[in-house]
Amino acid sequence: MRRKRLAVAGMAMALAAATGGCGALGETAESSQGTTGGGLEKTTVKVAELKIIDAAPIHLAIDNGHFRAEGLNVELSMGGKGSVNIDNVIGGTIDIGLSSYPPAIMPVAKKVAELKVVTDAITTTENLFLLVVKKDGPIKSIADLAGKKIAVSSQGGIGELALRTQLKINGVEITKEQYISMPFADMPNALKNDNVQAAIMNEPFLTQTLQNEGVTKLLSPFSGSTANFPTSGWIASKKFVEENPKTVAAFQRAMAKGIADAQQRSVVEGVVTKYVGVPPNVASLMTLPTFPSSTDATRFQRVVDLMVETGELKPEQRIDMRTMVIDQK
Repeated sequence: MRRKRLAVAGMAMALAAATGGCGALGETAESSQGTTGGGLEKTTVKVAELKIIDAAPIHLAIDNGHFRAEGLNVELSMGGKGSVNIDNVIGGTIDIGLSSYPPAIMPVAKKVAELKVVTDAITTTENLFLLVVKKDGPIKSIADLAGKKIAVSSQGGIGELALRTQLKINGVEITKEQYISMPFADMPNALKNDNVQAAIMNEPFLTQTLQNEGVTKLLSPFSGSTANFPTSGWIASKKFVEENPKTVAAFQRAMAKGIADAQQRSVVEGVVTKYVGVPPNVASLMTLPTFPSSTDATRFQRVVDLMVETGELKPEQRIDMRTMVIDQK
């Protein structure tokens, strides 16, 4: 009798294992909630993007059902700029935000916040960022930038720091007060109205502006020592990561699939046309970044080194980026 009961129990367990992972739509536990088998601490995450090409993979991950397959719902909102997203991550109004790396590194280096890089966003390619000026304006050379106002997406952000390196090489000094922070979308009108005399622009606004606004390239900030540079990532607080490890891992897995989708140019063009609103003819001409498939602390250390080199961080504030990177699971 005992053997019979054990046999029945074993059959019941086997049946549960075979059927218990099936969701309401017939998905397995692995397909519906990732390799963890479910148990996510949060099934809805608040994420803030930016209206730039860097955000393409998250739209692909949403549209192609990668988050849904992990049991995650992403509440996506639009941030004005990366530094604002970081402030909101620190304040707890969003869980994960897209930002260039300096605004995320700075509070960690100053020991006023603890932040983590959840997923890398992009690495620069040639002409992805350009410093542009009016075609018929007074600025004809790098030396002409002295005393002029330059639009950047965030003060102390990655574009500004790269430009400062290029200006130093060319012997041109620019004070921090000359950098004017504004969204990329506002830069063309600021140039047109002479509120700024130069602007560091990113895709897809860069190609659209070069076509429509009578501007011309002055220099590429990400060249030479700053070529192939990690510029932005998806950032969360250490507290959120530690309290929601399965949720974060599910987010990483979904983003990895979105990044894989973004390796096809035509797919990225479609996303930028749909979500950023640029015409297809502009999307077909824009420069694409590299969407990295790994989150590599060694590459991110270049950002810290640049911040120290430009004086944005003191040498004693240099941090080891391995402390900000979490494993991909």
